[in-house]
Amino acid sequence: MKIIIIGSKGFIGQSAYKYFSNKNDVWGADIIEDLSDNRYFKIDASNPDFEEIFKMQEFDVCINASGNGSVPISLNRPVFDFELNVMNTIKVLDAIRINNPRCKYINMSSAAVYGNPQVLPIKESLECKPLSPYGWHKLYGEQICKEYYYLFNLQTISLRLFSVYGEQLRKQLFWDIYQKTLRSNEIELFGSGKETRDFIYIDDLLEAIHHVILKGLFNGEAINVASGIETTIASASKIFCQEINPDIRLSFNKIVKPGDPLNWKADISILQSFGFTSKTDIREGFKNTVKWLKENK
Repeated sequence: MKIIIIGSKGFIGQSAYKYFSNKNDVWGADIIEDLSDNRYFKIDASNPDFEEIFKMQEFDVCINASGNGSVPISLNRPVFDFELNVMNTIKVLDAIRINNPRCKYINMSSAAVYGNPQVLPIKESLECKPLSPYGWHKLYGEQICKEYYYLFNLQTISLRLFSVYGEQLRKQLFWDIYQKTLRSNEIELFGSGKETRDFIYIDDLLEAIHHVILKGLFNGEAINVASGIETTIASASKIFCQEINPDIRLSFNKIVKPGDPLNWKADISILQSFGFTSKTDIREGFKNTVKWLKENK
């Protein structure tokens, strides 16, 4: 297959580029200059234009791993978040519509579209009630993917990613914890610790994307991508810190950050029907993550 990864210098994009390059013709695109790779398109961050990508090359699959991935940034800069997560989605899809209509499009959405669900596990049919601009904009991106499937017959699918972690991730909970451990063994975190998430290791995410490419319907639908396992923030943080230093002591300040949900656990029945199983135990995933963090201070 010939695959283009937009956002190929980011957390998921870098990992996907490496994973799919083993058996496919993989190209990258991002806002960072890279003169060492002749299979790479530099995108103008101030005025993104994706026309040239699909004019110059014809792809079987487009994985869009670009955009803003921060809830706090979306709360402070909602227009910026809209431009990256909504406007760029429709620009990419329209470039595909005009130049490469047979290309399958994979949209990286988020579990943030669900907000604070009252029932677990979370099925894709649950009503979406986002808590942040980020969540709303990811939902708008999904709607655009449906629009281009129903009106223009483009093959699109949205992946509602739950809490992805692993090597190359330089933000969010575990990155923040690690940075704090460099200064002190006394670590304070937001919330009560009883909040839960459905963590999925980056390698498992890449396996999931592979299964989606092979078995996904690409009919505009949105599907959950997660491990299907509910873990408390306190438990996950404790296991993570044990990999860094067993002497680290955790405390929680009982403050809930704006935009943060309380409990997440995904129903991954649709993804499992494609042949996916979560293979990486959270302890193994954290061990790999901490090793990478220590080597890349």
